[in-house]
Amino acid sequence: EIAKAYGIDSNVYRVRVLGEFPRSDDDSVIPLDLIESAMVREVQGYGDTVWGVDVARFGDDRTTLAKRRRNTLLDKVKVWKNKDTMQVAGLVKAEWEITPKHLKPVAIMVDVIGLGAGVVDRLKEEGLPVKAVNVSESAPIKERYARLRDELWFRGREWFEAKDCHMAKDEELASELSSIKYEILPTGKIKVESKEDRKKRGLRSCDLADAFINTFAPGALVPASFNKPINYPQHHVSRGVV
Repeated sequence: EIAKAYGIDSNVYRVRVLGEFPRSDDDSVIPLDLIESAMVREVQGYGDTVWGVDVARFGDDRTTLAKRRRNTLLDKVKVWKNKDTMQVAGLVKAEWEITPKHLKPVAIMVDVIGLGAGVVDRLKEEGLPVKAVNVSESAPIKERYARLRDELWFRGREWFEAKDCHMAKDEELASELSSIKYEILPTGKIKVESKEDRKKRGLRSCDLADAFINTFAPGALVPASFNKPINYPQHHVSRGVV
């Protein structure tokens, strides 16, 4: 099951099945050891909360909702299947209503590629603090990333690298986060593996991980280090993700 979900070349397979150490030269965006440390680390949560939503486009993709309170991913990512845009908006609204006041999100970041735009429009009508995110547009740091999505993934990596965060125990999310790969394009820009490229490797869509990554979008919670230089991995130019 793990081989089918994450591939026999993944660190998840090496650690969970073979009982080996993860590869240190792995080209995953977020190393598995950082994620596992975050799941057992005890920290005091603080700051405002932001939600990230990834709306299912078609087929076996799932609509997902991640809730992050600055340095803490509060719960396992919520998953819904086979819901239309109005149903998704209603489910997010229901989550909002049952959330304690001090944990209500200051922003709900929804990826508008595909069906997300309809969810954004409906939540705006309901008066929720929703914001549209188009992860395919240009990244703020244009000289380093091919798209906004690429930069958000490395902001997520930076969140784990700070080692002052906690992530609710969520094995499926951990596996998705650690199995996403990246490459260095001939232009020198970083490109994170797309959902389509991931499916070409025989793996399912990273819906849980993308909801979490959306919480780092501009206009959500800006980490204290957002404007600081990022320590980029040193890799040779790749010929592409297979």
